[in-house]
Amino acid sequence: MTVTAAKSIAKIARSPLASALVAFAALSAAGGLPASAQSAANNDEWVKVCRTDEKQKKEICKTAFDLRTSGGQFLASIAVVEATGEARKFIDLIMPTGLLLQPGVKVQVDQNKAEEGKYGMCASDGCIAQLVASDALVGLMKKGANLTVTAQGQSDNPVEFVFPLATFKAANEGKPMDDAALKKREEAIAAENAQKQKSIEDQLREQQRKAIQ
Repeated sequence: MTVTAAKSIAKIARSPLASALVAFAALSAAGGLPASAQSAANNDEWVKVCRTDEKQKKEICKTAFDLRTSGGQFLASIAVVEATGEARKFIDLIMPTGLLLQPGVKVQVDQNKAEEGKYGMCASDGCIAQLVASDALVGLMKKGANLTVTAQGQSDNPVEFVFPLATFKAANEGKPMDDAALKKREEAIAAENAQKQKSIEDQLREQQRKAIQ
């Protein structure tokens, strides 16, 4: 599945990737990605959305979470995907470029055993990784504190993306978000991110002003 295809499926659960990976591109150019890519200021919650696949006549639901920088830029996303009538669930990850595709990614809930996922297709703005979400793994997610996705940076350094699990159980077992609520949420996130970006730009301008005095 390409990133473009993933966008069309997960559009209702996350923001576009376009221009959202600026932070990672800058870090990569500076000589490597950080050991932990978790945003300390990430206040987003898990969101469940469902759509009907007309061809398969099945309802497909995703319980998803976007990880962002403190400035609101998109870093990575995770989604538990399940379809009516199918026992198997999947975890879909959208990861930034600048990471090694081998040996894939590791997914771990707290200190429990890590499970491995493999990359599929990549595009200029991100890569898709996927693994089967066993009942045991989903159960751990419902009880756990954090889910950590570990990938390898270009310098073969481990890079961690930490997704808080506090709201996963309620979202996964609850009703999906309707279109109106989803639109309102997306607008609120966009407004908040615009404000964060303005604040960062104001701080940079102030630093430049002080530097030339």
